[in-house]
Amino acid sequence: MSTSANLPTTHSFNLKTFYLILTIVGSIVPWFWLLQDPAALLSPTLFLQRTFANNISTTWASDLLISASVFFIFASIELKRLGSSSLGLLLYVVLTFGIGLSCSLPLFLYRREQILERKQY
Repeated sequence: MSTSANLPTTHSFNLKTFYLILTIVGSIVPWFWLLQDPAALLSPTLFLQRTFANNISTTWASDLLISASVFFIFASIELKRLGSSSLGLLLYVVLTFGIGLSCSLPLFLYRREQILERKQY
C-alpha cells in the first residue's frame, strides 16, 4: 500500500509530463490558426481589427488579456517565493505575446514543478 509520502513524487511526475505536453500543444495550435491569415500577422493594425472584430472575438480577447495579466502577477510572486530569478518572468511575457498563454502558462507550471522537486531533495 502506498503512503501519502510517495504521492507527491508520482503526482508531480505526472503533472510535469502533462504540463510539458500542454506546452507543446499550446505552442503549435495558436500558430496553426495565425498562419491561416498571414496578412494579419504582418500588419499590427489589421491584427487588432480582426481580434476585436465582433462581440464574440472581443470577449475572447478580453478574457485572454485579463488571464495573462493575472498569470504575470502570479508568476512574479511565485518566482520570488521559489527563489528563482525574476528575469524568468520576461521569458513568460515574451512567450505569452509571441506564441500565447496556452504555451507560457503550462511551461511556467512545468518549470515550477521542476523547482519544487529539486527543493524536496
